[in-house]
Amino acid sequence: MKRILSLLPVLLLLAAAPALAQQQAQYSQYMNNNYILNPGATGVEDYIDIKASYRTQWVGLEGAPKTYYLSASSALGRWHGTAKRPLRDRQRGFHAIGGLVYNDVTGPTSRTSVYGSYAYNLRLTRTIRAALGVSVGMQQFAVDGQLLHFYDPTTVGASAASRVFDSSAGLWVYSPNFYVGLAGSQLFGNRLNFSYGPGQLDAGAPGNSLRRHYFLTGGVRLPLTEDWSLVPSVLVKAVSPAPLSVDLNAKIKYKDLLWFGASWRALDAVVAMVGVSYEQFTIGYSYDAGTSQLAGYNGGSHEVLIGLRLKKKNQEVCVNKFW
Repeated sequence: MKRILSLLPVLLLLAAAPALAQQQAQYSQYMNNNYILNPGATGVEDYIDIKASYRTQWVGLEGAPKTYYLSASSALGRWHGTAKRPLRDRQRGFHAIGGLVYNDVTGPTSRTSVYGSYAYNLRLTRTIRAALGVSVGMQQFAVDGQLLHFYDPTTVGASAASRVFDSSAGLWVYSPNFYVGLAGSQLFGNRLNFSYGPGQLDAGAPGNSLRRHYFLTGGVRLPLTEDWSLVPSVLVKAVSPAPLSVDLNAKIKYKDLLWFGASWRALDAVVAMVGVSYEQFTIGYSYDAGTSQLAGYNGGSHEVLIGLRLKKKNQEVCVNKFW
């Protein structure tokens, strides 16, 4: 009984978190890789786009979240959006595929996910395209009992894991000068199957399920001079019953070489960002300074993004859009 009572706070946290807060990992540089939020953005560039990221949140706070991901996406065959291609080719639709692997660790709990995505991209006007994408995969939620600490040092916590299928879908409308996207994730809303013994928390526990998340994004490129441009963007996140979350972002770009910017995440943080794009390589860094009541207990959050653009055979890489 003592062991069960010791585990109770953790079990309650696992049960309540899906109902009270956003379940998915937090990112600050999503505008540099919209694919991680919207499968409709799969393969929209005319190169194989590979990106990796590491984020450590609330530095100095024990058990704070750490997130890693690796993504890759590409159009199948020749990309038909390059202006140098014949008009009949640029008018055609095309298929694209991608993949995403990520790991999000918070104290003794972790989430590991693997997804594959497909999108079909079609031409709306001479410069505007739309893509509809879907991703399917699996999420594993786990608790590492060895990382649980109790008042009684002889108490040993149990470990458990639950795997569920998952899916997301998204619409992506874009041109060289703007983008708008709408996506939903965790659409299956599957229940987790955590079990610590007879009569304990299991798949039937109230709130022990994945909540559907919805993302509305948009951005525009505003030329300031021949070399400089301003890219304001917005992200609205909705997951019931948590409050609506809004991010306002602005980036200033020098050609397609250097960028810097800032974000405001309502009631949570202000973010400073900087990045460099050289030939096929990109790297970005962001720092979040918290504005919530938790701000006084941590040293902020750091995020690093590394990108690689691979040229496709017999095809020129387009001017980097890198929003």
